[in-house]
Amino acid sequence: MTVVASRYARALIEALGGENTAGPDAGLEQLGQIKLLLENEPDARKLLVNPVIPSDRRDRFVDEIRRALKLDARVGKLLHLIVDRRRLEILDDMIDAYRKMLDTKNGIVRAVVRSASPLSAEQQQEVVEKLEKSLGQSVVMEVEEDPSLIGGLIVRIGSTVYDGSLLQQLAGFKERLMAG
Repeated sequence: MTVVASRYARALIEALGGENTAGPDAGLEQLGQIKLLLENEPDARKLLVNPVIPSDRRDRFVDEIRRALKLDARVGKLLHLIVDRRRLEILDDMIDAYRKMLDTKNGIVRAVVRSASPLSAEQQQEVVEKLEKSLGQSVVMEVEEDPSLIGGLIVRIGSTVYDGSLLQQLAGFKERLMAG
């Protein structure tokens, strides 16, 4: 994630955070719509980044995108800005930075949980409750299946990893046996 992407994200959150606005959550959704449009329509991206295309044509195209997606005026202005400054390539980093800032503002922590087998809804809820109690924050959990773990869980929150997998326990046991 770049510093520039973070600055754009922070500016948009602040712009959308005032009263009588759609709010920062709507901004994240609209940035996602722009990203999806550009992924599904590669010609649109090419038109927006091509330096040979006159800027007034790119501006009209951005206005068409803004109207078609019903973007908030401030999100549309941001799109104009990153297209004019030839920074469309930072859109993904900007969305990531925006999501992290919004999560921080809302007291949300994102956790990725890897398990050897699928977790039932009850098990997922139990993991979320334990994490929330431990962290003192709301947790949004993404679950991944990894049969190589044999059993147990690995939880990643940011750069912190909690490894409670059977594979890790077996590795530790082997290490202690080898050490004598």
